[in-house]
Amino acid sequence: MSKVIKGIKLRLYPNQSQREQLWQMFGNDRFVWNQMLEMAKERYRNNPNSLFVNEYGMNYLLK
Repeated sequence: MSKVIKGIKLRLYPNQSQREQLWQMFGNDRFVWNQMLEMAKERYRNNPNSLFVNEYGMNYLLK
């Protein structure tokens, strides 16, 4: 029987340049998330009977 790994803990020690890149990336992710969330809320306000847009649907809309 094989052993299943349930998780891995990892710690990063980025230098200043890498830290700035990570903050930029997280900021971009937060912006996109907020835009998609607002779109979903607006869709619900316009039609409360509409189905929720799941992760796959949002990925499709993002492209």
